[in-house]
Amino acid sequence: MSEKWNLSDIFDSLDEAIGVSKKALSRCEQFRKEYEGKVASLEPLAFEYCLVKYSNTCTLLCALESYAYLVWSTNLNDKAVCAFYQDMQDTVKQCKKELTFLEVEICKGLDYAKVSSYLADDEIGLGLKAWLRKCLKFKPHTLSSEMEQLFCDQQSVADYWVRLYNEERAKFSIEVRGKKYNEGELMQLYDSQEAALRAEAEAKRNAWYEQRQDLFALIYNALLRGRAIAQEWRHYTYPAEAANLLNDINGEDLDNLVNTFAREDSSARKLAHRYHALKARLLGVEKLPYQDRLAPYPFETESKPYSLAEAKELILATFAEFSPEFAAIAQKFFDADCIDFYSRAGKADGAYCMEMPVGILPRVFVNFNGRFYDIDVLAHELGHAVHEYVSKKYGELGREKSCAQAETASIFAEQLVFDALLQRENDPRWRFVLLAKHVEGIIATTHRQIAFHRFEDMAHKARANGEVSAQQFQEMFRSVMVNYLGPSVELSGTEFMWAGIPHFFEYDYYVYSYCFSCCVVNSLYEIYKSGKVSNFAEKYMEMLTDSGIENYRQALARFGIDASSPTFWEDGMRLFEQELSELETLEKQLKF
Repeated sequence: MSEKWNLSDIFDSLDEAIGVSKKALSRCEQFRKEYEGKVASLEPLAFEYCLVKYSNTCTLLCALESYAYLVWSTNLNDKAVCAFYQDMQDTVKQCKKELTFLEVEICKGLDYAKVSSYLADDEIGLGLKAWLRKCLKFKPHTLSSEMEQLFCDQQSVADYWVRLYNEERAKFSIEVRGKKYNEGELMQLYDSQEAALRAEAEAKRNAWYEQRQDLFALIYNALLRGRAIAQEWRHYTYPAEAANLLNDINGEDLDNLVNTFAREDSSARKLAHRYHALKARLLGVEKLPYQDRLAPYPFETESKPYSLAEAKELILATFAEFSPEFAAIAQKFFDADCIDFYSRAGKADGAYCMEMPVGILPRVFVNFNGRFYDIDVLAHELGHAVHEYVSKKYGELGREKSCAQAETASIFAEQLVFDALLQRENDPRWRFVLLAKHVEGIIATTHRQIAFHRFEDMAHKARANGEVSAQQFQEMFRSVMVNYLGPSVELSGTEFMWAGIPHFFEYDYYVYSYCFSCCVVNSLYEIYKSGKVSNFAEKYMEMLTDSGIENYRQALARFGIDASSPTFWEDGMRLFEQELSELETLEKQLKF
């Protein structure tokens, strides 16, 4: 098992990828010549053949796009790699521009009878039918071929803004007590038992973002304006509508999710406030400094870090206990060197799982440091990877899934590993620590992400009235932080942190997917532990496999969960409340 991933099964070199990208563009141009203006007249078999050719082309484009990102995210300081990445982005966008006519002609040229005949034809595969249904959901918002091509070009420009944002953040370098840190390394100082060191790290991090807030505000304004233009031309009635269509969640459902965590009388909102009050008590302060939300407790002894081998063994053993199939698939990513494990100069912060086309294993990107949190993150990304692997059953088009569905697999994997760690721990103090860290993780996945969503929504609406200043972004961000953190957390310094959330810049309305999926996972996990559903693991693997051809309501119905219930989101926090209640009981028993 190598510490770095091997990308040779995708392309041997940048030059090979560049050569293939040129052939891909020629292939897309040929596809357009063959089918443009003819889609509506195709008989079912000819239509299926058209979609298969389109799917094969998308497979190639996915390989190019993913490879470029993988190389770039581990070489941010290499100007040649950065230029390669942007060139590949531009070429792939040009390819997609050549292909835009297909979805336009499907949405605008096919009548109801034709669509019905395609969907009823047994010769057309389930994956292709699922993709066709998803495509038709956007029929009211699809423009002419010329306008769709223009929006492809506009996205190419937006990509430059995102690249500028990421490359500027990659320059992060701060000296603390005579040592230089990048942002990922600096965040490790927040685990120190020394409050003064945590405060110094946070103050310098805030100062770094404060100095660059005008640049980040300009970048975000440009991206928000581009997204607003698309919304106007496509006749979306509200900014999140496109994301909701992709996630198969309507505006009312999203409002219910947000209100569950944000409204003043929300019982779910109060859970986060209860935990922050508990932590303030045990740290001996009236209000937690913002950076101390995740600080170690005073009674935490210095634990030995997990080695990578130990983390691997723990995760795979846990997965195997749940499902041997799940574990066997996860093992593949270690064996085939599909994981890049450690932080280094030029490597981006954070973690992700990169989807790969049919026939190529997904890639996992982490920055492993041996903490409990790092095991959690590795399990999370492996959950994504297993999900990507099994969903390829229905082909390149049939594996496309909503963001909310994608996050379900990763959060469930986290929960499995946490539960395994908790069951091994008999020491009440360390049981308290594990529970506390998990509760903090749930708050970050639910309450914090809903706060981010609310900020994002405010930013979109404010941008509709003109350019938004850095100070306005600060005020909006502070207001949502007050709501989620509660009265036991000091808010000083939080106003600059909006600029350090990559999801605002790289995606549009993605963040609520984490909260959505966490509630889903909590409900699923309760059923799993109860044993009420026979063959749960098999049904779970089926759910992951079929995620591209069914929506989340259909997926949960196989477990007897009614996702349309008005209390669905509240019910999804029962597991969290149980863990918080155990923490409060342990606090009294241990008499800290």
